[in-house]
Amino acid sequence: MILSKMLKQCKKNKHIKIVRYGGYDYLSDGSVAGVIDADVDDWTAEDCAAAIGISDDERDKYIFPPAEFPNVTKFEDAVPMEFSIELPSGTVIQPFMLVNKRVFFVQSGLLDIFDDVKNKRYFFGHDTLFIMRDVFTVGFINPMRLNLNNLSAYAADLLTGLNASEEAAFFDAGGQMEIKEPVEAESEDKSDGQGASSD
Repeated sequence: MILSKMLKQCKKNKHIKIVRYGGYDYLSDGSVAGVIDADVDDWTAEDCAAAIGISDDERDKYIFPPAEFPNVTKFEDAVPMEFSIELPSGTVIQPFMLVNKRVFFVQSGLLDIFDDVKNKRYFFGHDTLFIMRDVFTVGFINPMRLNLNNLSAYAADLLTGLNASEEAAFFDAGGQMEIKEPVEAESEDKSDGQGASSD
């Protein structure tokens, strides 16, 4: 359930905000927002604070004023790349690629909030990652700002190492052998033999 995971996230980050978008309320911790389910409609930030056991005296430290997220009409498809990256800090980040090959990164742990959403798709708009089920937005996440120079240097070193390893078949699990049809391979063997005898 998105709401229960969002409540834990808000308690962890000491940040509770209700964000209104597309006629629905979303609970936000400042970096990720998840839809407040219909069975608890009209929840306030105070309700959320009570649900996670924040005392009346402490609530002012957690609750932030409600906000309206601007209506987004232009979206780009965002595809999660196959491998995530662990930063030196221990934070795991997930790269997403847009159609024009630009990439951005979000914290992998925030994506876990939406694990139970079936048939979800990802879109990018208003500098935000949207998680959608059909045409309904179940949540959105702010991408991370990273030092791209450091990541580029790492990616260049990794590519150099991968190319060298591929040439040497160094720790290659699949083995990138070229598959040839038997007739093709036999004809190549005969032509090689003829070439050798002519020398």
